[in-house]
Amino acid sequence: MISLRTHNIMDYFGGAFLLLSPLLFGFADLSEARNLFMAGGFLLILYSFLTNYEVGAVRMIPLGAHMALDVILGVSLILGPWLLNYREFLTTGQEWLHYFFGVSILFLVGFSREKTETDKREHGLVFHSVIGRS
Repeated sequence: MISLRTHNIMDYFGGAFLLLSPLLFGFADLSEARNLFMAGGFLLILYSFLTNYEVGAVRMIPLGAHMALDVILGVSLILGPWLLNYREFLTTGQEWLHYFFGVSILFLVGFSREKTETDKREHGLVFHSVIGRS
């Protein structure tokens, strides 16, 4: 499992990497792909900033809503070349970059802990999970 703190930090780095990807991987001139990555990166940083978790600054968005937004972003990156009809203009590496980022985001959501150990202790979930394992 990936700790929630690690997920938090990866959100900010992932958002920055999405913002830089069009320049780093040579598709800045392809507006649909560039806009998908730039909007995705900006939104990921924004909703991470607003999420109620350890490194969220404003803490307005519940963690569940954040995870749902992550899933939407991951699926958008995977399906973007097809739905926005620009797949034929990408190199194989650029196309696979979409899939890599999308699947990575889905992986991060799927393998992140939902609560911190402190949250579990406060709500009695550690005791409950120990009993459930016997």
